[in-house]
Amino acid sequence: MVGALVLCVGLGTACADTLARYDCTIVGTMGLEPIGDRPGHMLVSFQYSCVGTDGLMKGATYTANVASEWENQKGTYLYGAGVHRSSDGYAVAVLTEGTGSAVMRNGAPAISEATGKVAFKLASGRFAPLAGRTASFTARLVGPGHIVYELTD
Repeated sequence: MVGALVLCVGLGTACADTLARYDCTIVGTMGLEPIGDRPGHMLVSFQYSCVGTDGLMKGATYTANVASEWENQKGTYLYGAGVHRSSDGYAVAVLTEGTGSAVMRNGAPAISEATGKVAFKLASGRFAPLAGRTASFTARLVGPGHIVYELTD
């Protein structure tokens, strides 16, 4: 909690658990690739682009790539990295752990949710206090190609 207080005081903002809330769009086509060793085992990968709507990252853009392994409706994230950009700062976040679940309708994910942690490997400008820190994330598919991504302290 002391770190959160230092982060809030150092940034001159009100203290809150939410570091960021992003409204995101999947860029291009989501890759759904059967691994082939058993039914329902697949690799899912995609890119997404976001605009910050709340928290420290409000007004920033975020672009990221992820890959995950799925067994039917349960997933484990294998890779994820992204860059937060604003006119007064940058931050690079790397996935350290993540899991997901999905409810399928007509062969496509109708509801999907992921949770996990990211580590900030680089941070500058207004995001500098995040350097070396970790944060929890949640990501929810809220419509076709539309994700809400949140980072919390």
